[in-house]
Amino acid sequence: MPVSLSWLLLTLATAAAAEPPATPPTSEPAPAATPAPASTPAEAPATASDADARAEQAAALYGQKKYLEAAQLLEDLWASVHEPRDLFNAGLARLALGHRAHAIRYWEIYLQQQGIPEDGREQAESRSKKAQAAATGVLVRVAPSAVAELGATLTLTRVDEDKDKRPPLVFELPPRAPEFSAGGKTIYVDPGKWQLKISAPTYAASTRDLTIKPGAAGFVLDVALASDPAFRAATFQVGPNEAIAAGATVSLRKMQLNAEPVPCPLDGQGRCAVRIEPGDWEVTVQAPGYQRYVEKVTLGAQPTATFAVALAPSLTPAPAPTPAPAEAGATPPPAPEVTPAPPPVPERVPKKTRMRLSTGLIVSGVPVFITGLALAVHGSNVYDEKKLTKVANGELLPAIRLRSAGSGLMGVAVGLWATGLTAEYDVKPWVWWTELGVGAVALLTGGVWGGVSTGHWNANDTASLVCTNNEGIDCFTAHRLASGFFLGLGAGAVAGATTGLLVQRFSMKKQRVSFAPTFGSGQTGFVLQGRF
Repeated sequence: MPVSLSWLLLTLATAAAAEPPATPPTSEPAPAATPAPASTPAEAPATASDADARAEQAAALYGQKKYLEAAQLLEDLWASVHEPRDLFNAGLARLALGHRAHAIRYWEIYLQQQGIPEDGREQAESRSKKAQAAATGVLVRVAPSAVAELGATLTLTRVDEDKDKRPPLVFELPPRAPEFSAGGKTIYVDPGKWQLKISAPTYAASTRDLTIKPGAAGFVLDVALASDPAFRAATFQVGPNEAIAAGATVSLRKMQLNAEPVPCPLDGQGRCAVRIEPGDWEVTVQAPGYQRYVEKVTLGAQPTATFAVALAPSLTPAPAPTPAPAEAGATPPPAPEVTPAPPPVPERVPKKTRMRLSTGLIVSGVPVFITGLALAVHGSNVYDEKKLTKVANGELLPAIRLRSAGSGLMGVAVGLWATGLTAEYDVKPWVWWTELGVGAVALLTGGVWGGVSTGHWNANDTASLVCTNNEGIDCFTAHRLASGFFLGLGAGAVAGATTGLLVQRFSMKKQRVSFAPTFGSGQTGFVLQGRF
């Protein structure tokens, strides 16, 4: 029987825990993540068959209500195989024991894994919320603020009695974790006695004893870490300001084999501080355009040390050496062939003129569109009011004309905008002629359409007009609005294209005759040039 199916049958069949266990999620690929706590040291990686056998054994133990043995076996499986399913099920076993703190933490780590199934995510979130509601939340806030740059580790250990075997819970807060700026990290604990250890690099660890009573409300725990006396505070001031603006960096490397560099980030004033072990260190300060600065510093018994570094500009690179003259009688190397650049294509219309024309056409369409929209809205309101009073169709005609006029003006604006976009580019004349033809076709279509619909109105035959969603007078109104828009669109396109053609023709027209005065050698006259 597959592991997930047998686990499903056993968890559904057992209901003795405080909350009934849910169907575990299906197996997932094991991505790397923060290691979960385990009751025993992690064993060597197990084979797939061995892992399946141990999972079956855990399922059997759970079915026999041996929740502690099942939890410990699943925790070992998570530590060695790193299968998210095992961590989820370990949370179920811990919850059956009443160990809500461990169940909540296990499901928190489970939700951080990649590729977990959606049903498993939903179950973990739902059960975690229920467990949190029954536990006591402790909001841990770590000071000073410099700890946020280094990160911190919270270790929660149960200290009630020896027979209560629960592995410690570890909460890793990496450097600049959101918990540092969001007000702290909330951990959930069960009733009983706990010990919380807070540690951070270069700071002395702090331990707090917590005694949680049943039903106790959550509270805030402020922890201020003290500097570890085994470390020294080194402060660097780098100049000049130009080097800081160019991106100066400071790094330190302990003078021992395979030592890793320790960065010291500079602020806007060229200052940085770092806490490091005493001893000999190599300091490197560098910036683009400046000479690299390297110096050995020694941190001794003094708890603090301050260093000032002034970077010097880099030396001007030496000029390239002049090639030696060719020997007598030697054939000089042929000069490389230089392909002349193609001559620039002259513009038909200067860019400045094009921008003015484009802006003028687009801007002129704005008030036209606003006016048309206002007429169309007002006409629609009048039309609807008169229709509600059930007046004769003839009394609706002024409102229909008003709406048609508004639709036509909006069409004019669209035509002007379309030609305004074309005017932005240095197009060939045929583009303007094409837009002129399109505008003429739209103008003709709108005129014919309006004439046909008007003929039906005059013949009192609006019922024969074809509409999809309207009939009668509403259908006639829709036809008039469409014909009006096409008329306006054609008129706007024809006006814009004609303007573009005239501007282009004027710009491409060659100057045939020039007339200019001339002065020189005590004589005055006029020069007339051109083609005659």
